[in-house]
Amino acid sequence: LLDREKGCAYTMQSSVPFSFTLDDHNCVLDIGAHIGVFSRYALEMGCNHVISYEPEPSNFELLTYNLGTIDSLTDAPHPTIELHRAAVAQGNAASGTLVRARNQNNGRLNTWRHSLSEHSQYVDRSTKLPSDTQKGLLERFDVQCVPFFSEDGRQGALVPGVTFVKLDNEGSEIDILLSPKASERSSWLDITQLVVEWSFTKERRVDVFHQMIQNLREAGFEVFYEGMGSWWDG
Repeated sequence: LLDREKGCAYTMQSSVPFSFTLDDHNCVLDIGAHIGVFSRYALEMGCNHVISYEPEPSNFELLTYNLGTIDSLTDAPHPTIELHRAAVAQGNAASGTLVRARNQNNGRLNTWRHSLSEHSQYVDRSTKLPSDTQKGLLERFDVQCVPFFSEDGRQGALVPGVTFVKLDNEGSEIDILLSPKASERSSWLDITQLVVEWSFTKERRVDVFHQMIQNLREAGFEVFYEGMGSWWDG
């Protein structure tokens, strides 16, 4: 994702009609910040205001640590960093249930596929699992939820001044991008660039993917994407 020689997921160069990088963005919103790789990258690229959301406690602890050592990054003015231990989702629910991802078969911790229960592909198991390190019953716990767009007078994660959004919140981005507000230019405030992972493991219907693209185009975005499965409809 962050290969400087080959390019990365957060820049577009010659493969599309226009190019963009983080160079021209002062305020960045990182949804699904994990342990802070993208947030650190944004700071290194000169962004002076980074807003990061991550609901999983151990990831959030590492996120806090990794963004707490920013003085060595640049000689630029000291940036402002906002860290929020909360999930970002569509709607106005104040809380939700986060499901921890099951470990891999080799016992390696799976730290990147935690999701709200409505988007989790993991289920409880009563049979013996491939690895003794895997628990049959999934871990679930309550987390604070924040809407992406402001809802019914409640401030959303997207605030004025943000111009670049990285949206990767394990399925919740599907609900956000399919919502009526996603098709309205006014909902996006000052956003000029959006990078999003669409989770086909959670929503495989290609017509739904096309509806998401249509929403973004109606909001004034130009949309480019890569990756097609054998089921692709052409």
